[in-house]
This record gives sequence, C-alpha cells and structure tokens, in this order.
Amino acid sequence: MKEKIQQPIAVTPHLFQLGVPSFPVYLSMGAEGMIIEGGTGATADIIVTQIDMLGIDPAQIKSICLTHTHLDHVGAVPRLRRLWPHLKVLAGSIGAEFLQKDTFVQEFLPGDRMIGEILMGQGSIAAQPFPLDEYNFTVDSIIAEGDKIDLGAGIVWHVFHTPGHSPCHISLVEEKEHTMGIGDMTGYFDPSLDVFWPNYFSSLEDYCNSIKKMTSVRAIRGLLSHNGVIEGDMRRHLGKALLATETYHHELLRRLEQGDDKERICTDKADWVCSLGALASYKVIHFLCKLMLKHSAAARGKDLFRLHQAAMHECLESGGMGMPSASRLD
Repeated sequence: MKEKIQQPIAVTPHLFQLGVPSFPVYLSMGAEGMIIEGGTGATADIIVTQIDMLGIDPAQIKSICLTHTHLDHVGAVPRLRRLWPHLKVLAGSIGAEFLQKDTFVQEFLPGDRMIGEILMGQGSIAAQPFPLDEYNFTVDSIIAEGDKIDLGAGIVWHVFHTPGHSPCHISLVEEKEHTMGIGDMTGYFDPSLDVFWPNYFSSLEDYCNSIKKMTSVRAIRGLLSHNGVIEGDMRRHLGKALLATETYHHELLRRLEQGDDKERICTDKADWVCSLGALASYKVIHFLCKLMLKHSAAARGKDLFRLHQAAMHECLESGGMGMPSASRLD
C-alpha cells in the first residue's frame, strides 16, 4: 500500500503541525525550535520529511517537550534522537521517572507496533518502522509548574502541571500568540463531531481540577494530542470538556446504581469509543473504560465539576476569538 503524503500545516508564523492528524506533533519556532509531543515510532520519518519540506534546518530544533509519557506520545523520541543527537528531551519529574523504569521499553514496543498497525490501516504509512538497537527515552531536563521555556524571538512557553489523564501530564501556554498545548488533558475530542471521550485514566478529581485551573489562562487556540488544532477562546473548550466529563461520570454512576453489569457498561462504552475512530486496539480501549468506571465509582458523592457560575457562563458563552479577561500570563 502506498502511504499518503502528509503535508506540514502552518498554524501561525511560529507554529506548525506535523505528523498525522490522529497523532500530531507541533513544531514551535523562535530563534530556536522545540517539538511539542513525542509522536509515535511510525510517524518519526513523516516528521523528519515534513521538517525538510518546511526548509527548517534540524540543527535549529533544540528540544522535544513531552506533555506525558503514554506510549503514543513518546514513540518518535528515540528515532529522532538517533538521527539528531543534539535534541534534548524535556518532561516533568514524574514523567522522567516513568521513562526510566526497567520495564518501560518492554511495555512500549508492542503498543508502538499496535499504533503502527492502525496507521497502516489508515494508509498513513506503508510499513512498520524498522526496530532500533537501542530505545533511549532519557529525559535531559526536568520542567515543572511555573517554569518558562524561552525559544527566543518572543516565543516563550509556560509550564503547568495538569495531572488526571496521567499523573505526569503537563500543559503549555505560549504568551505571544496565546496558544495552549493541552495534550490529552481534556481527553479525546473530535472537532468534526464535537464529541468528547473524557480520559481520566489516573484520577477523576485531578482531571477536573486541571481543567478548572486552566480556565484562568488566556489562550485563543489549543493543540490537541489527537485531531490537531482547535481555534477560539480555550475557556469555551475547557468548559465543554468539564460538562462532558460530568455527563459521562454520572451516566456510569446511574448505570451502576441501576444494577447494570460492570462488564456490560465497559463494553458499551468501548463500542462507542471505537465507533469514533481507532486510536488503540479494542482490548486497550475496553481496559481504559474499565479503569474510568473504577475511578467514577470511587468518586461517588464528590463535588468535582463546579466552576464559579459566572466563570462557567463565560466559558460556555464565549466564542470565536474573544479573549478571557483573566490571565495568569498578563
């Protein structure tokens, strides 16, 4: 099968979307460059080709910043690092610990191959990438809440700790063009369908708190870990994500209270998720649905979803390129 030619997308004069739509990464360019997200093994060659298409010298790209360390967000790291040894990997301290576990590579390889099979099925790649002699996921620099990543030419990214999807999750906000890199902080979102699958794989309470925290930050576009870029006041997206999570959570609790079989609940949810598009095998999706059912049951009775009424109203009513009045970056 001949693979599709994936063109790089210019989001702003300083920002480009690379990879494939289902598993994108982003290149932020100031005086130097930084790749946001670690991609997949199967998209590494695509990313390299796209950077060449843009006419950017890889020597200008100094770092890769990881929003979190799930296998579909780090897979290109050892391949890009092999090609460009000067690249420095940035991640939070929890993520750095995960990547250095003795079992990480062993757990990573079959999952990365699974993603490759999905991309082959989509026609995004023609074949699985070749295996490496060594898979180096070592983090070179730890970043934490409040840190700034200054790329020069006025491009500065601010770091926020946003756990819930995973314990190690971070988000990024760029102050010049008001861009928010949210990774999977708000779960899986399909802009074409306007549908959320909440992804509180680590903690429902942390997940909701992270979303609420980021409503105080000024941003007019969001970089999703799946399905590309969304434009408009990000507080609207965050408010919708919180409501979608509340709806999903209460549906699970209602079905448990009605005596529905847990396996049936998880199967129904996995079927629905897979109908949105394949990002993992059915077995993996079913496991994640089971994990969230457990988190919802444990959070029964907690008040997790309340934003200040005025803030929620502004989140949901704001539209287009309207700017929030509150900003942690002003």
